[in-house]
Amino acid sequence: MENFFVLNINKILYNKVMSEVIFLLVVFFIGIATGFFDATIGAGGLISVPALVFLGFPPQMAIATDRFGTIGQSSIAAFKFWQAKKIVWKYVLPFSVLSLVGSLVGANILLKVSPAALQKVVGVLLLVLLPLMLLKSNIGTHRNEADKPKRSIGLIIYFLIMVFGGFFGQGTGPLIFYILTYFLGLTMIEVLATGTIPWLVLSLSSVAIFAFKGIINYKSGIILFIGMALGGYVGAHVAIKKGDSWLKRLFALFVLVSSIKLLFF
Repeated sequence: MENFFVLNINKILYNKVMSEVIFLLVVFFIGIATGFFDATIGAGGLISVPALVFLGFPPQMAIATDRFGTIGQSSIAAFKFWQAKKIVWKYVLPFSVLSLVGSLVGANILLKVSPAALQKVVGVLLLVLLPLMLLKSNIGTHRNEADKPKRSIGLIIYFLIMVFGGFFGQGTGPLIFYILTYFLGLTMIEVLATGTIPWLVLSLSSVAIFAFKGIINYKSGIILFIGMALGGYVGAHVAIKKGDSWLKRLFALFVLVSSIKLLFF
């Protein structure tokens, strides 16, 4: 009888451990996919946050844990883009300051709003702005120096997006592409490369607030961090190798898919 109970207990413990291992493996592969798409089109949050919610995370915890993992992706991708000399350094400081302030405002808003209510708004915005990029073939593929008024408008909108990114995140990457290619004249790769450092600043400041509020799942967050770092390295490598035109086509496809997801699912 004693052996029977011991065997049952061992079986229960084994099943519990295996379930947790499988769960963390799923989180790891979510991290790889997220890191790759973050480093190629800046839209990994459209994968990771819904996936974490599907796995049972409350929406706020899913966003906070995803932001913890983003630190890994942003760090590795920034290093890779720095090696390839794709970062436009004159924009790093203003982007970083705007990201820091925006994330501090946005991360506090997360605690007061329902992120799900914003999905349809983002979905509509992404679709409405897509023709702007596709109808002008040089946007995102050639560097164009914008005048001062246009740059100022772009920076103001960028700050608003950073506020939005601080509490929601999904769809923020594509919106940044629209703003920085149109208003500042950067290429697709330059947007990716230059944006990694400000996004790292945003992630660090947001995570500090989320940690203080106790809404990060650290066990899953660490696994997500590792997966996103690996995906970020591969994604940055592919983006550099394939070039701006390839990224623009991938961006258009991903915007269509993500808009459908945000609007209808």
